[in-house]
Amino acid sequence: MKWRGLAKDRGWKKWRAQPLGKSLKFLKRASIPPWMLSILIHHSKTLNAFRIIIAITGILLPYLVRLPRGGAWVAQYTEVSFGGLLFFSALNAIAWGSIILLSFIFLRPGPLLVPCVFGFSFLGWAHHTLDLSADAQAAIALLFIPIYALLPIAIGGAVGVLIDRLLTRNDKKCQQSAPSSGDKPTN
Repeated sequence: MKWRGLAKDRGWKKWRAQPLGKSLKFLKRASIPPWMLSILIHHSKTLNAFRIIIAITGILLPYLVRLPRGGAWVAQYTEVSFGGLLFFSALNAIAWGSIILLSFIFLRPGPLLVPCVFGFSFLGWAHHTLDLSADAQAAIALLFIPIYALLPIAIGGAVGVLIDRLLTRNDKKCQQSAPSSGDKPTN
């Protein structure tokens, strides 16, 4: 199996056999094996920047989509205590956090736009049309909007992963069919 060779090459057995010492290095060793750590750390810097953009967009989206309807609509979301804002932000983290978790599957940032568009479009529409002053129970929708957004995010994630894998397969085919530096191109 390929993963066993990968783990053996990266010193997994050695990592497993080492006792926890008094130095701070044990924190790195105690959490996850080194080969898994290298996958997380050496992931593309572009994807890491994209994750930050996703988080900022997810935090600001509910407030920004209410701006076209006027200050009274924005005030419906912002005229609460600090604890209310934290609770509202934590609920919205369900949606944008799932997109960030999905991003660890992707090899390139382009196809990650698909779950972002699907998920943020639904969230934008739902927050734009929700009138909290219409009914006393309208605030309950704030609990369910991020949960309902998981379906479009999952559909977008499936489509995005398929696009990502097709592009990766296409890149590998192009690299294999390209002549090596020692071969002479035919005219």
